[in-house]
Amino acid sequence: MSLRWPGFFPALLVTLLFPLLNPAQDGGRPRTVTPPLPDPGDEIALVADSRGVVFSVVDERGRIVSNLQATDFELYEDGQRQTIDLFRTSNELPLMLAVLLDASDSQASLLPAEKRAVDVFFDAFFRPGKDYGALATFGGEVHLVNGLTSHLKSLKTALGRIEREQLFRDEDNGTPPLGTALYDALDITGREILEGRTARRVIGGGGARRAIRRAICVLTDGRDTASQLSPGRVAASLRRRGIVVYALGLGDRFRFGDVDRDALEQLCTATGGKAFFPTDEADLERSFKRIVDDLSGQYIAVYRPTGPPGAATRRTVEVRPRDRRLRVFSQTEYTSEYDTP
Repeated sequence: MSLRWPGFFPALLVTLLFPLLNPAQDGGRPRTVTPPLPDPGDEIALVADSRGVVFSVVDERGRIVSNLQATDFELYEDGQRQTIDLFRTSNELPLMLAVLLDASDSQASLLPAEKRAVDVFFDAFFRPGKDYGALATFGGEVHLVNGLTSHLKSLKTALGRIEREQLFRDEDNGTPPLGTALYDALDITGREILEGRTARRVIGGGGARRAIRRAICVLTDGRDTASQLSPGRVAASLRRRGIVVYALGLGDRFRFGDVDRDALEQLCTATGGKAFFPTDEADLERSFKRIVDDLSGQYIAVYRPTGPPGAATRRTVEVRPRDRRLRVFSQTEYTSEYDTP
């Protein structure tokens, strides 16, 4: 599978937030500290010796749980208990979201309704200059329609240009066996859009990183006929990165018989997201509204790893709820690239 990139990416202007220094000395060396709890609306700067974990919590019925406090959780890195220095709901954090549309022939009749609903969705969640969105389509291949941008007008203009996948037909009216590669498309979206070069510029590096939420919203019937990667492998990879997946299961003309509900529900549940199965265009817009509400119910916990500094290594992170009836979805590992003296 290939990913086709357009020749132009919208420029992103990223303001770097510098570390805060504690005037107290530790062995003659200034010590960086986690910034205090910011006022609502402020972004959270992750200084050189801190990490931020964005996570969501669901109950036994899969409903988002809000109004929890730092004392409701324990946070571990490589099995060692960590101290949570800052805790808050994450609805004020920037959101980096990729919308992935199934443009295969089986979805052709739904594409106009999907585009209208996505347009309303962008208006509902997108805060220009703060949030970042991207658009991609997939069938047998992934096509980047618009890379990550904080400009709403660019996204809406690109959305209007999307057309269903056009397949060459030979003189016998046959088509090449490209199929639909849903799981490969999700993997590429996570790696090359939400973790790609532009995403890294937005987040920053070293002592000037930004805490940010990341999610994929995919519109599809859930039927995969061509992926090289397994559903379990893709879901595990997205969860390790802390990328939540929401799916809108749409059959031809909203017919449920054409939708693989089990596949979509398993995929979303594994990453902390949800699958919706709208019955008409109005229900499709309501489903998008529920996604916005879900993303607003996440939390962020900031801590300073207590493990020994050293070369860059892969580290595991776990957020454990004290109430064992609850389930947490979060990034589960990262590469320590900031703790080498």
